Amino acid sequence: MDNDAAVEPAHLKRKTLLCALMLGVLGDLLLRAGPIGPGLVVWIGMAGTGTTWLAWRTGATRWRPVVAWSTVALMAAALMVVRHNGFIQFLLCLLLPLAVSQIIMLGWGARLGRSLPLDHLYAMVSVPFRALLGAVPLLAGATRGRAPALRRLAGVGRGLALAIPLIWVFTGLLSSADAGFNRVADRAFDVFTVTELSSHLIVALLIAWAVSGWLAAVVDHDQENRFRRIPLPSIGRDETLIVLGSLALLFGGFVVVQLGYLFGGQEAIQRISGLTMAEYARRGFFELVTIAGLTLGLLLFAGAVSTSQRLYLSLALVLVGLVLVMLVSATQRFVLYIDEFGLSLDRLTVLAILLWLAFTLLLFSATVLRGRLYWFASGSTLAGVVMVLVFALMNPAGWVASVNLERTIDQQQSLDTDYLMALGADAVPVVLERLDALPEAERCTLAANLIWRWSPVVEYRSNWRVWSWAEAKARERVSDRERMLRVMARGCLAGR
Repeated sequence: MDNDAAVEPAHLKRKTLLCALMLGVLGDLLLRAGPIGPGLVVWIGMAGTGTTWLAWRTGATRWRPVVAWSTVALMAAALMVVRHNGFIQFLLCLLLPLAVSQIIMLGWGARLGRSLPLDHLYAMVSVPFRALLGAVPLLAGATRGRAPALRRLAGVGRGLALAIPLIWVFTGLLSSADAGFNRVADRAFDVFTVTELSSHLIVALLIAWAVSGWLAAVVDHDQENRFRRIPLPSIGRDETLIVLGSLALLFGGFVVVQLGYLFGGQEAIQRISGLTMAEYARRGFFELVTIAGLTLGLLLFAGAVSTSQRLYLSLALVLVGLVLVMLVSATQRFVLYIDEFGLSLDRLTVLAILLWLAFTLLLFSATVLRGRLYWFASGSTLAGVVMVLVFALMNPAGWVASVNLERTIDQQQSLDTDYLMALGADAVPVVLERLDALPEAERCTLAANLIWRWSPVVEYRSNWRVWSWAEAKARERVSDRERMLRVMARGCLAGR
């Protein structure tokens, strides 16, 4: 019985190693041309299928959340094909290690609705650590009971090591003996050079090594969250009152000033702050969002170490209310900034983070402050995933371009054409729709930039593995209106 019980885990570990090796080979073939594109979508689909199968083999309760998080990773990879802006692709890329961390977290029984913030933190730290550890946990048990197979594998390796030099030597001799065979051999070695084969082998093994570390978490039943072993300090009633109370007084004084701004209008802002509307709009937005994030982290830590929970709950509720008012003030500054300077992608991103923080603070009040800590980490994680996916779907680069173009058309404000083009292919359809209504100087500059960057005559990546839907759509739109664009760009194409 003991031997049978030991053989099955070893058998599963060998299948896991084989799955990782296959994903390494596929990764080399699909991702060599570039990390973002349909090749990544196909690879993640294959990785998700393999991970789901392994989870199903280990137990019926694990495979469903694996399917869910594999689907999230697949959606993120697909949206990276749809969106061309590098920053949006970076945000979507963050969902990939997040999905891996959520699958790793299943190893010690934590999952959405049954996890603490420490579980999510430890799982995220485990993603790079397991990638470096690689196949070590699998190799430790995969060889058990397989001595004959290992001897045969060693024999195959020795045979290849002896055969390859002989083939190389005799191929050279046969090529010298016959010109026709020489041409065939040259073509073969042009395709399969030693350098290229070595490169493919190294890339495939590196990918397989990292993937095997992540897959090991799926088949390992003996994991634990080691962060839970770390002893936390404790603070009493006096420390809790001084730390959180002093912050509440500080934030309260700040909020009193902000209420004058919120309800007093432009005159109150200029009179109280001594700043113009433009100067007021520039300051404070990023700082207030940072304060909200730091306060949330501080409240989570204080809740874990405070021995006076009743006092903590009262002060935490006050601080949450004050921070929410600060976020309203930050939103007001955001609106004023758009009126004065236009919209930028970084500010739109921070606004999305602001909305996520506001939701997370409300969720904190509804869960942690009511003794339901498990649902806080799960809810904030799901909200973050939804925020990134929706943010990418709504085409933020196109939205930024639309707002700035409307300011120029309706309010005769200046237009930063360089920044507009830097938004990438996602903004091209929006620019083309409003190009006719722009002033002549901006119209000429943008038309020239569109032709120079997105004209069909410009070299385009034809490899399907790195194809971009947004880029292809931009080139199609520019091609349809190229003749009109060249008329608009007269005088601006010189020197390009």
